[in-house]
Amino acid sequence: MNKFLKLKDDEKINVSTADVEAAAAEGVSLSTYLNNKYASIVEKFNGELDAFDIALLSKGIIVKDNLEFGIQSSSMMTFFTTDENRNLFPEFVIRQLRQISGMPSIINDIVASTRVITGDSAKQVVLDLSGTAAGEKNKQALKKRRIAEGANIPVATLKLGETSIKIYKYGVGVKATYEVLRRTTIDMFRKQMELVSLQASYDEVGAVIDVVLNGDGNTNPATVYKRSVLNPDGTAGVLDVTTLVKFLIKQAPFNFNTLLVDEDVYTQICTILMDKNLTNAINPQVTFEFPQGLLSTLKVIYSEDIPMTSGNKHQIVGLAKDYAIEKTLEAGSVINEVEKASSNQTQMAYMTENAGFNKIDSRASAILELD
Repeated sequence: MNKFLKLKDDEKINVSTADVEAAAAEGVSLSTYLNNKYASIVEKFNGELDAFDIALLSKGIIVKDNLEFGIQSSSMMTFFTTDENRNLFPEFVIRQLRQISGMPSIINDIVASTRVITGDSAKQVVLDLSGTAAGEKNKQALKKRRIAEGANIPVATLKLGETSIKIYKYGVGVKATYEVLRRTTIDMFRKQMELVSLQASYDEVGAVIDVVLNGDGNTNPATVYKRSVLNPDGTAGVLDVTTLVKFLIKQAPFNFNTLLVDEDVYTQICTILMDKNLTNAINPQVTFEFPQGLLSTLKVIYSEDIPMTSGNKHQIVGLAKDYAIEKTLEAGSVINEVEKASSNQTQMAYMTENAGFNKIDSRASAILELD
């Protein structure tokens, strides 16, 4: 059993309205304020609990089920039984939102990195490889070749994108009436918030797909390859092994290691992988190696946001994940907050951020159209 469920009197922390107001006045979270104020008590727990954890236990509020020991988390209404308990509720929800935002997200399997900016707009550094004179010069400079003694070394030039990255507000809110809270345990409430956040991360994938397909405003829409060109002997609307392999190596030296697909194509890929005849055709005594990394581990991610083409054809988004897409996040825009609406007796929690997506290198993404 959790040895911290029972606290001694000198280990308890009671949070008053004055503590909440003092934390707000100092511009810090209630957790930070309590850790500073009760540092001597926190030290007794050797880093296993912080001051807010101790404050919850001081009021007998259990936040996690432990069925092995017959422990069930408290009802959410426990937060509203006393004034001191009410003082804990907003910070509890905000802490859950912070933890959820740090959980693994599907968006992390798609974007290469996250850049934090201080304003509401930014420009991306790009390597111009367009058909312009500057772009053709860069293409030639990138070709590593023998240079005569004393000759100038070809130089490729980086520049700022002509158009700023578009920053949008993304957010999700959760509202619960007191009737719902009264019938919900804290652990179940936490799980429901995690589910809401999970759906929100899936919705961000649509923004990434839009940037890949249409560009980030810097005249860099994705290159489109057609199945009928890659494999004229294939079947319209069907992804076959030959078409897939040719698509994966088309953007060499970039390694397409991530595919975003719709439901139909996802099913087709699973069928290819599960085809016993294909599996049995490989001699188990023969080992294949692909040192260029062009045919390596491939992540296949389903998204309902993959649009059909104007001709009603399926599309596949291919990404060299580490070089394709960057997420741009406005500093200070990540807001987690809680409010109470007395008129209809509800509690509301919000998570919002201002963010955008841009291409790092347009060659690191492409589209396969199954025409």
